[in-house]
Amino acid sequence: MNTRNRRMRATALAVPALVLGGLLPSATSAHAAPAEGEPPPKIELVLDLSGSMKENDAGGQTRLAAAKQAVGRIIDTAPESAQLGLRVYGATYSGQDKGPGCADTQQLFPVKTMDAAARTDAKQRVAAMNAVGFTPIGVALREAAKDVGTNGKRRIVLVSDGEDTCAPPPPCDVARELKAQGIDLAVDAVGFKTSGAARDQLKCIAQVSGGSYADADNADALTTNLSTLFRKAWTTYQATGTPIKGSIEGCADAPMITPGQYLDNLTGGRDVYYQVKKRPDQLLQVSATAVAEEGYGRGAGLTVQAGTVGSGDPDDWLRQYEQSVGWANVITAGARSKPDDKGTPPPNDIGCIMIENKVTDAGDMPMPLELLVGIAETKSGGATAKDVPVKTGPDAVGGFSFNSATPIGPGTYKQSIAVGEAPFWRVDLKAGQQLTVKAGVDIPHDFPNSITAGWSVKIFNATRNPTTCDSKDSSVVKLIQREKGRFERTCGPWQIARPEDAGSFDPNGYAVPGTYYIQLQVAEPPEEGMGLVVPIDLSIEVGGTPRPGTDPVFAFDGETAGAAATGGSQGQAATGGQATGNSGQNGKEQTGKGGESVDLPGKSASAEDDDSTASKIALPVGIVLGVALLGGVGYYGLRRR
Repeated sequence: MNTRNRRMRATALAVPALVLGGLLPSATSAHAAPAEGEPPPKIELVLDLSGSMKENDAGGQTRLAAAKQAVGRIIDTAPESAQLGLRVYGATYSGQDKGPGCADTQQLFPVKTMDAAARTDAKQRVAAMNAVGFTPIGVALREAAKDVGTNGKRRIVLVSDGEDTCAPPPPCDVARELKAQGIDLAVDAVGFKTSGAARDQLKCIAQVSGGSYADADNADALTTNLSTLFRKAWTTYQATGTPIKGSIEGCADAPMITPGQYLDNLTGGRDVYYQVKKRPDQLLQVSATAVAEEGYGRGAGLTVQAGTVGSGDPDDWLRQYEQSVGWANVITAGARSKPDDKGTPPPNDIGCIMIENKVTDAGDMPMPLELLVGIAETKSGGATAKDVPVKTGPDAVGGFSFNSATPIGPGTYKQSIAVGEAPFWRVDLKAGQQLTVKAGVDIPHDFPNSITAGWSVKIFNATRNPTTCDSKDSSVVKLIQREKGRFERTCGPWQIARPEDAGSFDPNGYAVPGTYYIQLQVAEPPEEGMGLVVPIDLSIEVGGTPRPGTDPVFAFDGETAGAAATGGSQGQAATGGQATGNSGQNGKEQTGKGGESVDLPGKSASAEDDDSTASKIALPVGIVLGVALLGGVGYYGLRRR
């Protein structure tokens, strides 16, 4: 079979960003780890310190002050493993002689890991910056390429408020020169209050080198966009977990696994098997996520199933199939066993998990597989859900995997993303509550007409299985071609129910109390769309009243799962979510009304519920976002062939 013509290719693109202005998670927060054995990308920020940066037109401050703010934010929020450097130009020579003026570029601090000492030193150097000289962009780019070396993933993030004043060499020719040398290096650019020829020059640098470009008209925009670019390089979806090798021969020789997250590979169209122990009075959750690092076939899918070993496939405990739809960087499926399992217990309570592989074919490269396994008790005694506070304001920028999804509560959140990025957020919900997700994207007037983009809003339940967004609109992706302006999508309101409410069939996926995940993406097939920066917003509304009683608490870390939390308000410790992960925030317990009717998960909740509208928290979007989008966030641009 010729798989090449039917593949969806995922191109990982890291784009440095100046400063995200608070949208990057803090340095101590969890970040997606680099693939095993792979060093973090090297990123160097190249900053314009020419005389024009002293102009006082950046929202009540000079452009230089705005740049210091943005760079300081990048330093503060860089992951501890990040390798970051800073080069400046125009910082020391204030004369009129082009000789020394066009050679005026220095590496302020070398590319190195951002530990505490490095952060302190870098911030002191940034605070002392001055802007006095010429604009030798081409010369600075050549030197920056030397700074990041020749090995591994490397990114340069250029911030300038004007056109090169020293050519030759023309900056765009330098970018072509670096690309022609086969150097795996891209340049992202942020135009700070630029227009005309200066803006065209910066866009050319980004385009010919495979980077991204973003505009910033004020200090907030500079911080926001710069941070967006850096975030891309630091937070690509990296499959994580304890390494394991499942059997491809069947259950008999499969490894025994306990609750936790594991990292395996799907290879050559072969199914994968594991043994697991579950007593009849326990519940089992199995979630499998295939990470599309190299691509997958049209119609690819996963089946997660588990049960006793017999003559057929093990599926009497749970079974769920999911197929790839639209542009996506993951294919994921998950399920939980039913609480009324009355089947015959297997010997020693040992059953089998089977991941049916309809993703890779013979001859394909191995594809990373995240396997999440959890156990919950149906009786008291065991682990309880652990609390993690929700994020607000600048800290609520989306994560880039299920594990790094940002916990949020009701409100409105804004940031920028690069086309191809697919950030995650999480919301903890109890049975009886209602979830409404509203998300929008603003496509700028200069978005290329040649690009067919796709705007998608996806919700995954606590088993990481996709849910229905809109029961009246089955489309997963809103195609955008030659269209500009605002595009919105609303999912819900959906009633969260318990499995027993749905019976044997849960068509929309909301009979699963626990942690729900929201993923937003602007995806594109053509290369010319990679890295374009667009603003997005996400609004979360949680209504309804948690039902009386208990929801099971699943443990995913080897603890004995058991103690189920009582019904509580949104933002309280999650039930049915990870007992050891981000599980929400403590809140006041609420009691449901006796005899109140329950909307089944197969139907959307009433949109007229007075409690379904939550207060909205505005998240400023500025310079930091733009920079972050350009420079640091690795993303997957999936394109069909």
